[in-house]
Amino acid sequence: MSGNAWFERVMRWGQVNLKEDDPQTLDVDFWVRYWQRAKVQGVTINAGTGVAYYPTQIPFHRRAKFLGDRDVFGELVETARKLGLYILARLDPNWGHEELYKVHSDWFLTDAEGKPRQRGQAVPTASEPQFLSATPFAQHDVLYSTCWNSPFHREFVPAVMTEIMERYDVDGFFTNGWPPINWHPPDLTMVCYCPHCQEKWRNRGHNRYPDKPDPSDPLWRDFVLFVQESVEEVQALWRDHTKRLKPDAIFVWNSHGSLSTGLRWERFIQLADLLNDDSQGRRVGEPLWVSGRCGKVMMAVSEKKPVLRIVGVWQVGEPPMRHTAKPDAELRLFFAEAIANGQRAWWHVLGAELYDRRWLDTIADYFNWLAEIEPYLQNVESLADVAIVWSPQTFWLSSWTQMNPSPMEAFNGWYQALLEGRTPFDLLPEWKLTTDVVNRYRVLILPSQTCLREESIQVLTKFVANGGGLVGCFEAGTKDLWGELHSGEVWSRLFGVRRVSEPPPRLRHCYMRIESNECEHPILSGFGDTNVLPGASYLSRVEALERTQTLLTFIPTYPVHPPEKVYPDPKRTDVPLVFYREQNGRTVYFAMDIDAAFWRSRLPDHKRLLLNALNWVRKNEPLPVTVKGPGLLDVTVWRQVNSLTVHLVNLTTPNLFGGPVTEIVPVGEQRIRLRLPEGTSAVKVRSLRTGSEIQAIAQDGELLFTVPQVVDHEIVAVDIRT
Repeated sequence: MSGNAWFERVMRWGQVNLKEDDPQTLDVDFWVRYWQRAKVQGVTINAGTGVAYYPTQIPFHRRAKFLGDRDVFGELVETARKLGLYILARLDPNWGHEELYKVHSDWFLTDAEGKPRQRGQAVPTASEPQFLSATPFAQHDVLYSTCWNSPFHREFVPAVMTEIMERYDVDGFFTNGWPPINWHPPDLTMVCYCPHCQEKWRNRGHNRYPDKPDPSDPLWRDFVLFVQESVEEVQALWRDHTKRLKPDAIFVWNSHGSLSTGLRWERFIQLADLLNDDSQGRRVGEPLWVSGRCGKVMMAVSEKKPVLRIVGVWQVGEPPMRHTAKPDAELRLFFAEAIANGQRAWWHVLGAELYDRRWLDTIADYFNWLAEIEPYLQNVESLADVAIVWSPQTFWLSSWTQMNPSPMEAFNGWYQALLEGRTPFDLLPEWKLTTDVVNRYRVLILPSQTCLREESIQVLTKFVANGGGLVGCFEAGTKDLWGELHSGEVWSRLFGVRRVSEPPPRLRHCYMRIESNECEHPILSGFGDTNVLPGASYLSRVEALERTQTLLTFIPTYPVHPPEKVYPDPKRTDVPLVFYREQNGRTVYFAMDIDAAFWRSRLPDHKRLLLNALNWVRKNEPLPVTVKGPGLLDVTVWRQVNSLTVHLVNLTTPNLFGGPVTEIVPVGEQRIRLRLPEGTSAVKVRSLRTGSEIQAIAQDGELLFTVPQVVDHEIVAVDIRT
């Protein structure tokens, strides 16, 4: 990131997402005052494609139903420009109305019977009769999903972009809901029988589409590639068209910080100036830290390009309540998790006519604080030295087939354990497993089921040989990106174990026995008063190779009731469950899905095992920052050009796993030990939340200090000199 381009300097965005009826009541002056109050530097304004908010002259580019004689888009652009704001024109290329379908049916996704498909945001008006009101004024239209291989995307949308750029002074475009595979991989709803798709598919040598998502089927594999390549073609077309219209303009697509993303990010990132993460809230049952997880995903793929986080001020529930504001505490903490994990802030409200105004003060206050501390949010790099290896294709396989345990359970188990252990960590995408990248970390983690290329296994094997630490669980690394088993020797060298058979069926009520000669091993630290530890549900059948040692043995499943039958038989087996090895670097392999089990049951013994293994493979080297004190905190640590920052997000809430948070629960004194980068010294330490200076002690390349209290989001800034 050079810092010279305008979009690299803009840190705070706002979006008033217009409804079709807003032109009747839009108060432009209100939003001018609020943009100023909230200190936004850029705004996103509805322009066209689904409907136009300006008097378009393009045939079948439907004007907003209640636009009348107004040029709503033009009015907002003019006032934003007077304030010196940057402007993205919002487009929605995902759907069209019935009158467009009647004249251009080939522009729409089409099923095998020749009927238009309705997927994504076109679904509700098709499947829910209550959306079709009998009152003409309130009636909503049936929408159809457009096809990315048709002239709609490749000719109509560029024509709209040209009209907008020629008429209005905007800095680029933002597309809602595009691309269609940003959230999940290709699926059968993307099979399209329009003439354009069928011609392209035949040109690939196929005369039929796949019947089901079978990763072992070459036809399905090519269909996945077909969708990805088609989406990339359109993205490149729109990006290049934007640059032709205005060289310093940008095209921003609508990404999601999804673990299951179907984008080939290693290619797609080359088509971006600026990234956007449309993870606006958490669904029912999701943890509050899902906001931080989305942030980590996007920062992992960003290649140091700016990442904007859209947070909806409205409630994400079931169903989403688009006109009910998030409580103050939920809104602050959801934003805090995004900021602490490297993203920039973008608030989003649905509708210029506000039915619920309870969010206005929260956003203005929080954004004013972000403006005050802006230099300390311009991160250069994360200083975390632990990373979870993230393989999106593993999550694809899980969506297409039955994977047990689910990769999401395993990933979330590690995430929760590291949070509770106050361990700063990054996500490391599987395609970035190169020697240069992995060597910046001290420890890498492979959650259960993680699929890897053979080249990635070789890089990880070398990483350990060079002194790195590696922890893995059940079947991690055993399969390639399409779910095919690697050859035995390739994987065996990674953990020092040999896979001897397929895993048995799911286990229930099983245990791990601690033998008397194992109690002193650091991996079993803290288990002095028990002979058994809770088992998990899935077991890899592996055996140790030479120089690999073992801990814990398997106690098979036995009844949980009636009480008279609750005893193990046999009480011992010779099946080891933990395999550890030291050959310059250290590895630990859990033969059971301990990570997924921790997510399912939250048993503290599973968390302790995971964190003990992490500490052992890092050879007890201290973390880049150590934070001790009460509460559950998300701890992240960043470097800027002339400073370091430690973020402490307070996740101590009874609503951690359900939402929304309605009360902030402050936590008390936190004792912090921060390792200074080599060749630097501290000049000043202060709390960015209170603005007060913090007294710190420099000792052996570290900085020791105390934060008296964390309310919602504390940031400790350390100014440094080199």
